[in-house]
Amino acid sequence: MILLPLFNCVQAQESEALRARLNVVREDIFVLIEAVVENNAFLYNDKLNYHLLSLKKQAQTNKYEKSDRYGDFTLLPNENKVITSIKVNLEEEQELKIYLFVKEGKRLVAQDSIKINEVVDLLKTTYLKEVEIEIKGLVVENTKTKFGKDFYDAFYQLYLRKGTNYPFVVNINEKPFPGTGSLISVEVEDQNIIEFQTRPDLEYLEKAAEYALERIENYNKNRKKVEKVY
Repeated sequence: MILLPLFNCVQAQESEALRARLNVVREDIFVLIEAVVENNAFLYNDKLNYHLLSLKKQAQTNKYEKSDRYGDFTLLPNENKVITSIKVNLEEEQELKIYLFVKEGKRLVAQDSIKINEVVDLLKTTYLKEVEIEIKGLVVENTKTKFGKDFYDAFYQLYLRKGTNYPFVVNINEKPFPGTGSLISVEVEDQNIIEFQTRPDLEYLEKAAEYALERIENYNKNRKKVEKVY
């Protein structure tokens, strides 16, 4: 589920030699998405990597399930290759967004994105820059315990009241901690904003939610400063 990703300061430039596309095949309630990359050059390329991001919106909610897949690959001259594929169960009124980014080192060289809705089926394919990805204002929840859910609820209510849709996804993760309790971390763009141990104390969790939101606001301000420089 999604609530509240790493800011890349490298200017995105697509290559004419490489093309990326997402192929979609419907199989009843399943959707098979293949990520394909074409090498239109006469050169062998052994320094390529991909990021496949999927966002699945649950029916009648604003919550998403987020999945990331990364990998390295090579391309022969004039080769077309399926670099990865995913199969998703898409039920009535659910929505699926898929984003494919192909990089040579850290430089973005090809991309594709697609949105699928069970009600209206395939809507459109759009091309986006990585920093313009349409996932503003989302919070991804990955909690395991009641205390983790309590923190998420407190954070999300504050987030809604603030009314700011940040241009990145906020991830709330929870993992086991030796002994009793667990660790909650709030991450944006692969940056750990805060991490703390849970307590069976609602006031403590609410204070932690306030502090996390303050840290995110500071991160966003500094992010904008860096963005202006580049």
